[in-house]
Amino acid sequence: MTPMDYGWLKDERTFRMAVKEPGFAAREVIGAGENLYDPQFGWLEADGSITFSDIGGQADYGWDETKGHGAILSLKPDNSLEFLVPPENMGTFMPLCPIRAPANFGPYEGHMMLVGQSLPGRAGALSQHYVYKWAPGDDHMRVFAKYPHAGPHNDGIPGAALTGGFGPPGSPHDGYFFCSSMMNCTIYRVHWTGTIEPWITFTDPPIMPLDFQVAPEWWGELAGEFIMWGKAGQTFTDEVNSEHRWRNYHVRMDGSWDPVPIPDEKVPAPIEAVKAPPEFGAFGGDLFWVDEGGVDLNHVTRFDKPLPYSAKLMRTDKAGKHHVFADTIQGSSTLLVFDRTRLLMSFVGKSYSTGEYHHPDGAIYEIRYTG
Repeated sequence: MTPMDYGWLKDERTFRMAVKEPGFAAREVIGAGENLYDPQFGWLEADGSITFSDIGGQADYGWDETKGHGAILSLKPDNSLEFLVPPENMGTFMPLCPIRAPANFGPYEGHMMLVGQSLPGRAGALSQHYVYKWAPGDDHMRVFAKYPHAGPHNDGIPGAALTGGFGPPGSPHDGYFFCSSMMNCTIYRVHWTGTIEPWITFTDPPIMPLDFQVAPEWWGELAGEFIMWGKAGQTFTDEVNSEHRWRNYHVRMDGSWDPVPIPDEKVPAPIEAVKAPPEFGAFGGDLFWVDEGGVDLNHVTRFDKPLPYSAKLMRTDKAGKHHVFADTIQGSSTLLVFDRTRLLMSFVGKSYSTGEYHHPDGAIYEIRYTG
């Protein structure tokens, strides 16, 4: 791969994150203009590495509309990167939103389940999507299931797909995981045998489902229930309208759901929040999550301005109060993974696929407890 001069991109994405608490140090682990496009953290391995996927990037810099894009990678404890599935092995596919299969997902415990486009770029985002699976040690990801068309929105096309969570053991959804389509506003249910079915289509109004998980224990009376993070009144093909907000909705195990969003004051933290381990100083056991600062690039075709430094790393303490832990962050879609004394953060930046932004503006930051 021929190096390119990305000095302008490094300037546009300069590291400015500031931690608000003493005893913690922040730094840039992998900066924009280097190796990453749209990194999305998966999970921490036993050896301290982090397995994750990247939506963007091809074997060469630039853009070839006939080829797929993205990769599956490992961030090593020394902060080096290893390609597990390189971009040249993507065919016409691309990976999105990796999750690790638990013990109740048939014979696939520890495998990566993910979704993605069958074709590259924005055109692929509007077209047929698949569920993929990656087995540790494989150098390709494999098709696991094909999304069926569903519902009245956008001709039922299953575009703009995302993964959700797994069904609880012992529940009617044991052995299943959930994924969605923001284009047809449908939640799908996928069995470990590879069958897939539409489970809920949100209509009147349409609701784009961005995330779908079982609420963890810190959700109080809704713990163990399904929570859907979605935006009512728009579908994926509509341009972002700030009057439509992403909100939390309660979905019951039988598939019925409450069309009235959960009041913000009853949401302790987003369902993707992570709990700090005991090694993270006085804040062990607190919940950490990111307020993206009003930046919503989930269905934007173009975003020509630099990202604002408006995102914040938030902390919910054990009494349920919210605090700003770090600020001056360029957010858009951020995922967190704890490794004992350090918190790692993956930053997507502008979208390689949906927004047709083909520069390596992805980054990884670290906040470490220093005592």
